[in-house]
Amino acid sequence: MNLHHLEHFLALVETGSFSRASEALHLTQPALSRSIQMLEQELGTRLIDRIGKRNELTPFGVVVAERARRIVSEAADLKHTAQLLMQGDGGTIRLGLGSAPNAMFAGPLLSYMLRQYPGVGVHLSTGSPDAQLAALRERTFDALLVHSRAIHPQEDLHIQLLGGVQSGFMCRRGHPLSKRRRVEFAEIARYPVLSTMLSDEVSRALIERFGPVAYPARFLRASSDSVAALIEAVLTTDAVFLGVLATARAWLDSGDISIVRLDLPLEADAQYAFITLEGRTESPMLETVRQFCVDLALDEAKQTHAARNTHGGH
Repeated sequence: MNLHHLEHFLALVETGSFSRASEALHLTQPALSRSIQMLEQELGTRLIDRIGKRNELTPFGVVVAERARRIVSEAADLKHTAQLLMQGDGGTIRLGLGSAPNAMFAGPLLSYMLRQYPGVGVHLSTGSPDAQLAALRERTFDALLVHSRAIHPQEDLHIQLLGGVQSGFMCRRGHPLSKRRRVEFAEIARYPVLSTMLSDEVSRALIERFGPVAYPARFLRASSDSVAALIEAVLTTDAVFLGVLATARAWLDSGDISIVRLDLPLEADAQYAFITLEGRTESPMLETVRQFCVDLALDEAKQTHAARNTHGGH
């Protein structure tokens, strides 16, 4: 059975006449008759009763016509969707995000897509790295945007590293540390410090730079996968947030949050990765999303580089 047989059958159903259906399909009547016969042979039953000059559907023909309409309609929709995807004007992009990348990329990406590509659906979702990797392999996600340390290189993954972005300590406007030109780690540790989970690599780098006072168990008072929750706590208390500066960019730009002037080791900076499956056919729109993320990471790296030069970076 092929789609053309169903289309020919539906044309006959709609016109009620082999001659009119043949004309509409630009087929000869013998060719149309052979197509209908082939469909009947494949289904093993008659679909049309030819009564004189009239053609009436058999009871099975009525059922087949109803199903055929859905099949032909869905096939047409599928073809149209494929065309839209190739043109970059349709479809849905499903992206899995780590907690910090979600705070940095989700808002700007949604705004960009809604302005530039309003016909494209965008679904962003956070979760654990293991669950997101499983969803990528199950084709639930088109790509992942996570911290590079969250996913280990594997043969079936294509991993593109984005530019590194600076991490630092941040506090609210008016905090005792906000106006200091230089701060010691021990001074920060006097206040509750909040962060997303620190990797072993970052923890080791902090201890090597600042000594025993920098053991996370000593200075870290609370952690969360929700960067928004951590920032809200910083805005309303004397807590200090340790995280990627870009995740608090809006509050930094408004002056509601200030950077605490302490040079962190370069290992504390974050590098994100855009991850897809090797060999998987991607929609052109996914490349647009990928390039937006690359450009946003690059812009943030330029801003933090300028800030380091202004304030004397590490």
